[in-house]
Amino acid sequence: MTDPLEQFLIEYVDAVGGLADAIEPQVYDVLMPDADTPMRVAFDPDALPEHPSAQLLTFGSALLDDVLARAQMRGQIGLAFLDDTHLRPHALAERVTRDLVLPEAVALRIEQIRPRYVTHTLFWFEVTYLGDEKEQALYPLALDRYYNRQVRYLDELLNGQRFADTRRWTFADATSQPLERAYVAARDAIVRTVRADVHARQHQTQVRLGEQTERMKRYYADLRAELAERIEKAHARGDESESLGLRQNALNREEALRLDELTRKAQLRVQLKLVNLLHVKIPRLFISTRVTAKQFPTIHPATLTLTWDPLVEKTDALVCPHCQRPTFELRVNRQGVLHCAECASSMKTKS
Repeated sequence: MTDPLEQFLIEYVDAVGGLADAIEPQVYDVLMPDADTPMRVAFDPDALPEHPSAQLLTFGSALLDDVLARAQMRGQIGLAFLDDTHLRPHALAERVTRDLVLPEAVALRIEQIRPRYVTHTLFWFEVTYLGDEKEQALYPLALDRYYNRQVRYLDELLNGQRFADTRRWTFADATSQPLERAYVAARDAIVRTVRADVHARQHQTQVRLGEQTERMKRYYADLRAELAERIEKAHARGDESESLGLRQNALNREEALRLDELTRKAQLRVQLKLVNLLHVKIPRLFISTRVTAKQFPTIHPATLTLTWDPLVEKTDALVCPHCQRPTFELRVNRQGVLHCAECASSMKTKS
């Protein structure tokens, strides 16, 4: 089986237009596009005596860190298509009606079904925890840019086996929320996710700080007690004790410095950084409907656009015409205005 680092280097060099020539098993001459001479790379430490000029590429090596940084810089923004979805679902009208909750008097008549590509943006955020130690974690998150909603099929998007470099269909792209607005929504979602972890880490740090502080105070208390005993004996013998008094003051200053150092190390700082973006375009069915109601001469809005997601084979939550929140349930007031259950009370006040 090929070593994963070896496979990564071969694929990376090929992706950037370089050459990787195998000299012997796990030893390569690598020529990068921006280099004049090849670099010999070894994956096996035992090969270094025979190739003293070779650089060892292994986990934790500076060479691997450099290659990963270069690869990350090249792949900070990507574009892919996931369009091997089923766009002709059976009994679509019945399935859409079943997914939504509508008043008995209200009916939807499908007028047109049109597929469009919806842009999904995957954000990879790197979270760095800085305290007495440095730890890093990577948090992925995906947003549907048509609705600017977080998607629940993140694993499907992270898999990537169904991705293609070019679109299969000639469908137009659906409108997308601005990237900066999507970024703010993604960042806020990650902050909410990380907050619980931060609180847990802070609690553990404070508990550890309390234990370390008590141990240090006992340590210096023992030193002061020992020194006080020596001063007392010196006084009893009539010896000079000024140096011991100075030592006592030095102990107090040293204790204060050590305690302050412990407190500073226990302060947890968190850094959040966006490291990669991937835009994935996925077809979705846009369903234009006409709204009718028997007892209302007019109803507002008279048309609704629903969307059917072939990736999960479900109707998306529609946007409430009144409060713009996502909902699967619509109601109608006495003026014939459609609204969701959440904003029913405010609609009653207006009526």
